[in-house]
Amino acid sequence: MRVLAVHYPPFEMSEPVNGLHGFDHEVVVEAFARKGLVAAIVYVPWTRALSDTANGLSPALLSCAKNAERLNTYLFSAPISQDTYGLFFRRDFVLPDISKLADVVGHSVASISGYASFTKLVELGAKPIEVRSEVAGFQMLALGRFDFLYTGKKASEFQIMQLGMTDRFNFLETETWDYHLCFSRKHPDSAGLLTLFNEALAELRDDGTYDRIHGKYR
Repeated sequence: MRVLAVHYPPFEMSEPVNGLHGFDHEVVVEAFARKGLVAAIVYVPWTRALSDTANGLSPALLSCAKNAERLNTYLFSAPISQDTYGLFFRRDFVLPDISKLADVVGHSVASISGYASFTKLVELGAKPIEVRSEVAGFQMLALGRFDFLYTGKKASEFQIMQLGMTDRFNFLETETWDYHLCFSRKHPDSAGLLTLFNEALAELRDDGTYDRIHGKYR
């Protein structure tokens, strides 16, 4: 079966790093293997992954955060991973009185186009700036194009390290999000595949395989 994904290290990586494909990638492949299915993780741009899965051209999408808009389009698996979300800002930036995400309304904030984080800002009335990727976002943040980048911590820290910018930003945590394997409501096999995946995911957690996979990334 085909699962669409976007390069989002360390959750899933289009090119393996030291033989590692990302912990969500590995969990999905192993879970379906337990049920006798080969999961082919196909990496495409995020907007295409969303639209192809929404239209039933592919049964599943990895990794997918839940929001009200997506509930009408996708079926959500049990959580497969988590990330801490919040606001990155330049270390030389004087932080205003912000303690929760809603406080960023009225400030210059950006997020990645098509991500649930961008939708969240829109729902709050923050009028976010769209950026095409984490890499572009941090490059623009460093140049002062905006004051905050709202995104996930784990993936961002990997990208910051790759950019050689580990000393350039601070992070203000606002919440924790679950990630899921999302199944298209328009694909005829989705309900059955969702049941199989959730069963296998529970097995991976119970027998320690889930923890062993994640242990390779610590």
